[in-house]
Amino acid sequence: MWKSTDGGNGWEPIFDKQSAAAIGSIAVAPSDPSVIWVGTGEAWAIRDSDVMGNGVYVSLDAGKIWTHAGLDDTGRIGRILIDPKNPDIVFVCALGRATGPQQERGVYRTNDRGQHWERVLFADENTGCSGLTMDTHNPRVLFAGMWHVEMHTWGEFSGGPGSAIYVSRDGGTKWTKLEAHGLPKPPLGKIDVAVAPTNSQRVFALIQTKDQGSVWRSDDGGENWQIVNYQRPLIGRAGYYIRIAVSSGSDNEVFVANSSFYRSLDGGEVFQEVPWGGDTHDIWIDPLNPDRFVITDDGGMHITTVHGRGFHRVTLPIGQMYHVAVDEQVPYYVYSNMQDGPNMRGLNTTSSEVGEYRWDRRMGGCESGFTLPDPSDPNIVWSSCYANEVTRWDARTRTARSVSPWIHTLDSPPNELKYRCHWTPPLAIDPFDHNTVYYGCQVIFKTNNGGQSWTVISPDLSTQDPSHIVSSGGIVGDNLGQFYGEVVFAIAPSKLQQGLIWAGTNDGQIWYTKNGGTNWTNVTKNIKGLPAWGTMTSIEPSHFDPGSAYVSVDFHLVDNRDPFIYKTTDFGNTWTQIIGGLPKHPLAYVRVIAEDPSVRGLLFAGTGNAIY
Repeated sequence: MWKSTDGGNGWEPIFDKQSAAAIGSIAVAPSDPSVIWVGTGEAWAIRDSDVMGNGVYVSLDAGKIWTHAGLDDTGRIGRILIDPKNPDIVFVCALGRATGPQQERGVYRTNDRGQHWERVLFADENTGCSGLTMDTHNPRVLFAGMWHVEMHTWGEFSGGPGSAIYVSRDGGTKWTKLEAHGLPKPPLGKIDVAVAPTNSQRVFALIQTKDQGSVWRSDDGGENWQIVNYQRPLIGRAGYYIRIAVSSGSDNEVFVANSSFYRSLDGGEVFQEVPWGGDTHDIWIDPLNPDRFVITDDGGMHITTVHGRGFHRVTLPIGQMYHVAVDEQVPYYVYSNMQDGPNMRGLNTTSSEVGEYRWDRRMGGCESGFTLPDPSDPNIVWSSCYANEVTRWDARTRTARSVSPWIHTLDSPPNELKYRCHWTPPLAIDPFDHNTVYYGCQVIFKTNNGGQSWTVISPDLSTQDPSHIVSSGGIVGDNLGQFYGEVVFAIAPSKLQQGLIWAGTNDGQIWYTKNGGTNWTNVTKNIKGLPAWGTMTSIEPSHFDPGSAYVSVDFHLVDNRDPFIYKTTDFGNTWTQIIGGLPKHPLAYVRVIAEDPSVRGLLFAGTGNAIY
């Protein structure tokens, strides 16, 4: 969380010492700007690498001191509302973990500033809150959008019997489910709601439907509704977007945040795309000055004080990095891929000997995947990307070539593809032959001629369960690869024994070959007590013994967030769990395990929120 005291020109972090890193919502008390509430957890649930929260926090001194105020198990909090006159009354819109059924989801209320919480709206164990709005003229009137959603390794499924709009007219004690009266028929997906600040009778609902429309409006305080808009782009990719807001100056001016930003000037009947950001998520409108509003998107925020005629662009020094690699130069380069940015590399030093700190960006590849330097020639950089994209970049010509082993497959259901390649497809360079590169889908590809041709060197290493090779998205398909199941997720060649390659899948399988891929051995059954359907997030062959290896397994998308790390010393015939000292909590799942190449026994583990 960041704070500005000069209208958005300068920013400082004010939440870094807290145990949760992902912020889903912020609310400032209208009656006392020193009272700030924060809801944690990534509310836009679209990645296998999503970050959970641990409830809500409150500050009574404008962010200097924070107190954890409960709701630890609510997972993701996408909206907080504070009573405009009484800062002790707070409502929380909790989506839940979304990776399994749970009771801790819905709408919560406190009347004593977080000392006690009451769950005042609960649809069912598979449905959480996705939208919450309050009538600013009568804070006893609230509308909530409830979202039936499940998210697993093999799919995000939006829509179900729990999705609906609810209204309370007594301050949140009693809620009524709104049905018929012009509203769409179930099944529905994600829902957001907004009461017009200038007209309490006008209420808008942005509803993900398969084919019934996009925007509904009530002009009598939610008693009756009419569909006013059918534009599909307003409800695209519900797991990532769905946000609606109404201007504080006119009940006819309506905003929708989606992959593009949209504005209506006629009460939602026609929306025009406006160039106010891309991949937009949230909207804040000054309640006293409709010309001043803020739009947030994947790259930062846009602040206007002139009603969109001009914007101040704010980019904070933050980023979500997928993987990291280094080369063998002195000084060395650090390589990575950044979400909604390019892949990149930068020198590890800013000393006078090398001049200014320099970054190379857009070296082929993309935001996801891996970026790896050739260990013998750092001018050559390999990258993998979503949609079955592999590139080879040459620093001398500053040119990248696409060397993908198969056709690009963006936005394709996995059950219709010959090769299922994940949003973050694994890539590895053979330590014994820098010309040999491996790439993983449900099989492993190999090239030894710069990507001019590829050979499949493995069978399908997944369990090939057809129930986990399905179209993602729910009532509206969304297949960009984040939720492709039954794929290879980790490839790890040994640095000690040529031809020894380990591979792990996102359906819980671990294999190895000792002859470069001619024969493969599945050693999953030798891991005693291993739960089903884990993701082998990383495999680390030992730097000291060819028969030893470490593997981290992540089960958080099947609703098990405990840490799992295993070690073998006999090529996978037996395994020992090594998690001593790792705590158990909602962010304890392990994403990576690494061994120090120079110090035997020195290991590093990266979890959902820490390094050990």
